[in-house]
Amino acid sequence: MGGIAALILTRPARPEPPLPAGGGSETPQEKKAAFINYLVPHVSEVNASILRDRRRLVAIRKDVADGAQPGYFDARWLKKIVADYEGEWPQRITTSFLDQMLVRVDAVPPSLVIAQAAQESGWGTSRFALRGNNLFGLRAYDGKGLVPKARDPGEKFKVAAYKSVRDSIADYMNNLNTGENYIDLRMTRRELRLRGQPVTGAALVAGLSGYSGRGPSYVEAIRAIIIANNLGRFDS
Repeated sequence: MGGIAALILTRPARPEPPLPAGGGSETPQEKKAAFINYLVPHVSEVNASILRDRRRLVAIRKDVADGAQPGYFDARWLKKIVADYEGEWPQRITTSFLDQMLVRVDAVPPSLVIAQAAQESGWGTSRFALRGNNLFGLRAYDGKGLVPKARDPGEKFKVAAYKSVRDSIADYMNNLNTGENYIDLRMTRRELRLRGQPVTGAALVAGLSGYSGRGPSYVEAIRAIIIANNLGRFDS
C-alpha cells in the first residue's frame, strides 16, 4: 500500500460521532448493520466532494477542447488538484492531460469502501479503528500514528491515525486514485464510464489484488463481503 495521501477533507462543523461500539445484546448481523449504516453517509460525503472536483475538471476540459486555456482561478485550482492526485504539471494544459486526471479524480463505489473497511478493521472493532479512526490499514512513515503489535523487527512504519473517519475514507480513496497498485482498477472504472455502464464494487474489486500480500484470495474475501451483505445496493 502507498503512504498517506495529501487529499483530506475539511473537518465538519459538528463533531463526528464515534464508531458504533455495539452492545453485548446485539447479534453479529445487528453489529454489521450498525457499522454499514454509520459508514454510508460518510462515504457519500467524500464521494460527493470528489465528484464536485470531477465536474469542474470536465468543464475545464470542454473549454480546452474549444481552444481556450484555463483562466487564473481555474489554473490555480487545477494545480492543487494535480498535486493532491500526484499528477505531473504539464507545460500546456491539453485535453489529453485532463483525460489523464479524470482517470484519477473519480468516486469509489460505496460497496467497495464498506467491504474493505469491514475487512481491514474487523467491522470497526480493531485497535487502529477505535484509537486512530483508521478503517483501512493505511500506513504512515512520518513517525506519527500507532505502532502495530506484530510489526517485524527493523520496520519503521506506523499505522496512520486520523482526526475523523471521514479523513480516513478520503485518504483511502486518494490511495486508490493515485497508487500504482491500482492502475487496473482506475482503467476499469474509466472504461465503464466511457461505455455508460454502472461503476460498481463488483466490477472494480479485481483491481484490489495489490492491496494485500494475499493477492487473489484478498480480492475474493472482499467480493464475498460485498455479496453476503448486499452492499451493491449502495452503488446506485
